[in-house]
Amino acid sequence: MSDHSNFEQVLDELDELVEHSELNYELQSLDDFINKMSGEQEAAPSTSHQPVRWLKRDSDGNVVYDRPRSSRNQMASHSYSRKAGAHPRMLDSSVELTNYCPPDTVETFLEELNHSQGDDLDDQETAPAPPRASSDWSTRKSLLSERWEKERACLVNTMVAQQNVTTQICQQCGISPAAVRCRDCRPQPFFCADCDLSIHRNHVFHNRDATIAGFFQPLPPTTCVVERALFQCGKVYFFFFLSFF
Repeated sequence: MSDHSNFEQVLDELDELVEHSELNYELQSLDDFINKMSGEQEAAPSTSHQPVRWLKRDSDGNVVYDRPRSSRNQMASHSYSRKAGAHPRMLDSSVELTNYCPPDTVETFLEELNHSQGDDLDDQETAPAPPRASSDWSTRKSLLSERWEKERACLVNTMVAQQNVTTQICQQCGISPAAVRCRDCRPQPFFCADCDLSIHRNHVFHNRDATIAGFFQPLPPTTCVVERALFQCGKVYFFFFLSFF
C-alpha cells in the first residue's frame, strides 16, 4: 500500500510541474507579444499631410497665373529666403515645381501638335468627301424621293381612314339613318335627309357633307339628299312644301 501511495504522490507532483511550466510558457508568450506591439508603435513613422496647391492650366497645358510675371518673381525671391530654413519640405513637395515645363519643352510640344494636326488635314484633303444632302441638290432630291415612296402608302391610308363613313343614326330624330354631316351643327352633326331639309332650310351656308357614297362628299348649298340620292334644293323644297297639303 505504501508503494502505491508513493506512486500516486509522484504522479500528482508531476502534474503540478507540468501545469506550472505551461502557465509560465503562456505568460512568457504574452510578455513577448506586448513587447512586440509596443516596439511597432514606437517605430511607426508619423503621417503628416503635406500641403498641396492646385494650379490652373490652359488648353495647351501651360500654367495660368493670377498675378503678372514681374510681381510673381519678386514675391518668389523674397519668400524663398524666409521659407527655405523654416519649411524645407515645402520645396520638395511643391506641385508647381514638379509640373513646371521649360520653354523649349512647351515649344516642342506645340510644334508636334501642329504637325499632327497638319497630317490629319492632309489625310482629310486626300480622301474624297461623300456628298452631303445640304449642299448637293441631286443627293437631296434622291433622298426626298426615297422618303416619299416609303411614307406615301401610310399617308394615303391615313387620309382614307379619316374619310371613311361609319353607320350613324340621325342625332335629331334618333330613328332614321344619317345621310348628312354638318360641320357647323355641333355637338350633333349627323342628320337624316328629312331632318337635314328642316334644319338647313334656314341655314343654307352651313358646311355639309353627304355620307351616302361611303365617304364624306362635300355638298353645295343648292344640293340636298333625298332617298339616298342628290337633288337640287329648289325642287326638293317644292316637293317638300307640297307634301304638307
